[in-house]
Amino acid sequence: MSENSPDPALHGCVRGPRADVPVVRPGSLRLVSRLDLSRPDGAEGMLELSGRAWEFEIDSEGAVSTRSTAALDGAVDYHGGRTLTRIATSPDLPGLQTLVGASAIAGFRGRVGAVVTGHTGTVDAPLAQLLDDVPLGTLISGHAVSAERALDPLAGAGGTGYVPVGDQCAGYVDGGALITTIAVRGRSPVADGPVAPPLDDAFGRTPPPLGIHAMRRRRRIDRRTGHGEIRFDAMFRDTYVRADGVETVIHEYELTVTADAATGVVREATATPRVLPWSDCPGAVASAGRLVGTALSDVEADVRRGFRGPETCTHLNDLLRSIAH
Repeated sequence: MSENSPDPALHGCVRGPRADVPVVRPGSLRLVSRLDLSRPDGAEGMLELSGRAWEFEIDSEGAVSTRSTAALDGAVDYHGGRTLTRIATSPDLPGLQTLVGASAIAGFRGRVGAVVTGHTGTVDAPLAQLLDDVPLGTLISGHAVSAERALDPLAGAGGTGYVPVGDQCAGYVDGGALITTIAVRGRSPVADGPVAPPLDDAFGRTPPPLGIHAMRRRRRIDRRTGHGEIRFDAMFRDTYVRADGVETVIHEYELTVTADAATGVVREATATPRVLPWSDCPGAVASAGRLVGTALSDVEADVRRGFRGPETCTHLNDLLRSIAH
């Protein structure tokens, strides 16, 4: 499979990544983050995590200042149970080392929550976002393993150990294109997304390039209060660098949410897919509307508890949850 020959029946037609970053509005906050996922020793090697995040404040005159920043460094034994083997953050979060030796996916956020609860200080939004992205960052990194094995003649054979389950999300809807293809081929196909347009971290700053077979999960969350409402404009993008050095987009979603400033109750919520890997994935788009009537303080719990099954998307759910951070 190459960039020039996507199969619409399998990969769908949602392949239009955004090529610009919205201008910030006076009186707003902007959070941007990136989590890089690489395997310097190849598909069978250790997964290295490297993250940076910033929160900026834009005053009423449009002047920009940095409120807080964060960095994360870690490693995961992906083929050994997705086990976290190293983690360090700046600012330091005491107790974080208790996560080493446990899964970087299953139960990770709960364990982070316990560490945060026992912490006497505050955990600013940039660090909270980086930690929150570790589980799904680890999960999506399996794409690089599959792609390297499938597209690089020198790579080993075999799967990632991930067993797809029908109806777990829109892309994996039972009887859909992806599940049917897996049944016929006996293995999961590799998504091949469109070429990634350059995208600033914020305010014209270009992030460093990724190496071959590396991935990057990026987020931007803008929040502005005025005229009796709280407005969010958020996005995320997952990219992968193919063996030919071309960075491609695997997932990209945008989200706009408006909530009542007095009550915090969501009035409107609209998700816009930019890039989706499978033809059935758009079946999750409408789920964003289920936030309407929910208080922002309840978004995290409601999405975790109720947004499951073939009408939702794991990655979109994370974007919905991000407005509660």
